[in-house]
Order: sequence, then C-alpha cells, then structure tokens
Amino acid sequence: MASDDNARQSTRTLTQPWVLKMLGWFALACCVFVAATDLILGFFLQKDYSPISDTISDLAAGGRYAIWQDFAMETFAIAVVLTGIGLLLARRSGARWIAGAAAMILTGVLVFFIARWDEYGDLDEGGWVLHYRMVYLMAALVPASLLLLRRDIARRSDHDRAIRFVFVALAALWVLGAPIFYFMDTAFDGLVERALAAVMLVWIAICARSLTKERQLDEDGGTNPL
Repeated sequence: MASDDNARQSTRTLTQPWVLKMLGWFALACCVFVAATDLILGFFLQKDYSPISDTISDLAAGGRYAIWQDFAMETFAIAVVLTGIGLLLARRSGARWIAGAAAMILTGVLVFFIARWDEYGDLDEGGWVLHYRMVYLMAALVPASLLLLRRDIARRSDHDRAIRFVFVALAALWVLGAPIFYFMDTAFDGLVERALAAVMLVWIAICARSLTKERQLDEDGGTNPL
C-alpha cells in the first residue's frame, strides 16, 4: 500500500489545476491569434503577396506588416514554451513525457529566436543567418516530441485512438514535408510551409487543450480526475 501511495505521489501535478488550465487556455488563444494574423496579412492586407508561393518568412522579413507577423510568431513561440512547461508541471515522472515536453520547450525557444533575430536566410549581408540552422533543429524536435508525448496525451484525452493516430500523422507529415520544402519549386513553398505550420498549431492546440482538462497521470499512463 505504501509503495502505491509513493507511486501516486510521484506523478501528482507540481501546481494547482487552475494554473494548468490558465496555461492551456492562454496557449490556445495564442494559436488562434497566430493563425488569424497569417490569414489576415497573407490573404488580405499585404500587397503583391501570395500565400501559395510566398512563405511566412517572406511576410515577416519585410514589408508594412512585418512587425505584426513577427509579433504573432513570438506570441506563438511563447505559447509553445508555456505548453511545454505546463506538461512538465502536470507530471513529475516518465522519461518520455519529460523528454517530449522538453523538446516542445526547445522548439518554442527556437521559434522565438527566429522571430526576434529577424534574419530569415534571405541572403542579406551583415547578419548572422541563424534561420536555417534553427529550422534544421526543429525538423528533429517536432516529430520527436509528437511521438514521445503521443501515448500519454492520448490517455489524458477522451479520444484515445484518434489522438494517437493524429500525432503519428502529424509526425509523418512533418518528416516528409520538412525536406520537401527545401527542394520543391518555389511556386508552392508558401503552401508547404503553411502546412508544416499547421502541424505545429494542431500539435500545440491538442496539448494545450489537454491542460485545460487536467487529469492526474499514473505511472502506467492511466488517468484519474484531479
């Protein structure tokens, strides 16, 4: 009996449920904000811009509304980091869980620096081009986090099988789409980049939603209501 109590103690959340809910709802709001910003700027406000052939980086690299796209990216990066922190606070143990949350946090840090550094690999002189190096790291971190968190996020959901399938599908889309993006015709690179961005949005939104419906996670991945 004592060992069971210790096991449950080791997996209790590190904070109050309302904190996790707050983090989750804030992250969801950030996801909506970044999606709306790209849609409004890319489709309606930015002149001579095609969301199909022009990338999100092109929108953020210059132009009248670049500051808003940068701000949206920074906001989303904060959402990614806070969601990862929320996942760490939601469970004390589990190597896969901790590694997946850590990969999520690092991904958010990379997105933030991409936006803040304001150097998008556009061959401008005088800048240290970090964009591609950071994107290469993200190419590994995103699918790794998806697969590491897949089982436990699914077990925290009311749609176990659906979440498992979605996470595998998102990881596959990222693994296939990331290298294709660098070798495909530029006439469609904006569309492919937005598809990859959608993978991240869905990934973070599902994990953030999990925080808003916080449940205690046992050692075997099962859940108990808090």
